[in-house]
Amino acid sequence: MPDGENEPNPRDPAGFDELVRTHHRELLVYARALTHDVNTAREIVQDAFVLAHEKIDTFDVTRDFAAWMRGILRNKWREWLRRNRRHELPENALAEMDAAVSLWQAGRAVRNATVFDALEQCQERLPEHLRAAVHACYYRGETGDEAAASLGIAPAAVRKRLQRARDMLRECVERKMETQSQSPGDSAIF
Repeated sequence: MPDGENEPNPRDPAGFDELVRTHHRELLVYARALTHDVNTAREIVQDAFVLAHEKIDTFDVTRDFAAWMRGILRNKWREWLRRNRRHELPENALAEMDAAVSLWQAGRAVRNATVFDALEQCQERLPEHLRAAVHACYYRGETGDEAAASLGIAPAAVRKRLQRARDMLRECVERKMETQSQSPGDSAIF
C-alpha cells in the first residue's frame, strides 16, 4: 500500500502486530529468495521485525511499511553475509528483485485475495501423499533423499510426487486467481 494508505499505525502495539501478521509471509518469501535457505530466511525476518520494533519511532508513517521492512531485511541479510562470508547478489540483481517484490505487493493490494491465500487453499486440497511430499521438501527443507527416508518411499517417487503437486498447485492457483478476479467467492478447483 503506497504511502501508508489504510495501514494500521505501526507505532501502536496492536497496529504493529497487525502489520507483522500482514507482511510476515511476503518478507519470508523475499528473505528465502535472498538466502536460498528457509531457516536463515526465518532468522533474518525475525531479526528484521525485532529491529523494526526497536526503531519504530524513526519510521515515517507516510511511507510504505512493507518497503521499509524490505530495507531492514536487506540490511540484516547483508550482515548475515558478512558474518558467514557468503557471496552477495550484485546490486543490480538485488534492485531488480526489490522492484519485482514492490510491483507484486502493489498488485496484491488491489486484489481481494493473495496468491498465498490461493496457494494455501489449493495445498489443503492436495491428496495426502502429495501434500506430505510438499511439506517434507518445502516446509521442513528436507532433500529428496531425506524426504524419501521420512516418507518411506524411493527418491524417484518423491520427485514424481513433487512434480505432480506443483502441476496441480499451479493449475489450481491460476484458476482460483482468475475466478477471484472475475467474481468474488470461493470456487471448487479440484
